[in-house]
Amino acid sequence: MANMREIYKYSIFSIIIMFLAFSFGLVRAMYDTVQDTLSTSILILHIIFAGITGGFGIYLYMLANKTGLLFPKFIGLGNLVSIGIAGFGGLSYLLTDYEWLTKVMLYGFEFSLALTSMLVGYLYCFMRHR
Repeated sequence: MANMREIYKYSIFSIIIMFLAFSFGLVRAMYDTVQDTLSTSILILHIIFAGITGGFGIYLYMLANKTGLLFPKFIGLGNLVSIGIAGFGGLSYLLTDYEWLTKVMLYGFEFSLALTSMLVGYLYCFMRHR
């Protein structure tokens, strides 16, 4: 079983990475109105941080599976699904330019942030008493 410092460290990194991915997406959306070449670089950083968020989501799901309880497994799975929906929405928007896909990406991100926070709190309480 992973120790508490490891869980805390990776979960805080996950939330920071999610915040950075959101920030780069927001900055990129602001630069899109200017059509600057910096916009492409920010988009690449946004996609990289979103991919790292997915990696941390997988790690948190693996930790949730190790508890042997259904509730954290469902939260972890919901987190992975919402990360996937956000990624699908973002990449689909880049391919099609349909504006409504940006809302799909945003709502997937918001659900993921909420589920990640809930899962981190649950794992912290569960692992602390083991």
